[in-house]
Amino acid sequence: MSLLLKLNFCVFFVFHVFGILNAHNTPPSSKCFEPYRITITNREVPEVVVGSDDRGAEVIHPGESVSWNFRMGFFGANKYNCRFYWFEGNNSVTPCEETTFPVFDDEIIKLCGNSLFSMNRCYWSITRIDFYFSKIDAGWPNYAWRIMHTWRFGG
Repeated sequence: MSLLLKLNFCVFFVFHVFGILNAHNTPPSSKCFEPYRITITNREVPEVVVGSDDRGAEVIHPGESVSWNFRMGFFGANKYNCRFYWFEGNNSVTPCEETTFPVFDDEIIKLCGNSLFSMNRCYWSITRIDFYFSKIDAGWPNYAWRIMHTWRFGG
């Protein structure tokens, strides 16, 4: 191997390891070596608030989505729990329904994929009854979506 090739590899390796080790300190953004993207789409609920400790709360109206990219931690410690609140609108302050579950954890990694160098995508769709997951954005509804969670009706 030539010296220049070895030097390029060492620089690449150091930056890659540094980025992975600091992944838990990096806010959601879009940079090199961030192989996961979570997208959550509200399909039909009048108003959904999606909240997490890492990202705060965001309102999603029907047809809207929120998404973020992140790097996997060096020891695979990434986990995003999200709280979902369903509001009927009309300036309601009391949610009709709410639920909490991980939108990214060890089980979801198996479904999204685990490529180190290309983006692994995880899509969530919210309906009035269920939360669906797919690793491809293949339109709605179709065979690629599977039910993963439901709203906790009545508490």
